[in-house]
Amino acid sequence: MATATKHIDHSAYSSTSSNSVSAYDRFIEKLKFNHFALISMAILIGSCAGGIAAMYVFQAGAPFWQFLLGLSISMANLIACISQASTKTVFTLFMSSIALNLILVLSHIS
Repeated sequence: MATATKHIDHSAYSSTSSNSVSAYDRFIEKLKFNHFALISMAILIGSCAGGIAAMYVFQAGAPFWQFLLGLSISMANLIACISQASTKTVFTLFMSSIALNLILVLSHIS
């Protein structure tokens, strides 16, 4: 018994064309090939950056909320990596963690 299949062209239903994809999305597509390498790097570098920022915050005697801010973004990065979230989520949280921890370090350098 033969079954009839009907091919549906889904490209007609796509709301975005290849020209409207942002540079950020194109970069994320390139990173998808190295997803597990990105996770490894984000865990290693993100943890080190969070620890260094915590050291500078405590050395400066800054308010505790600054430590909690750096800790929360670093932990969010680690949780996304360990749970194997999407490449875009991992990269976005990693870059946010690095940026915030860098701001904390630069604001508390003696």
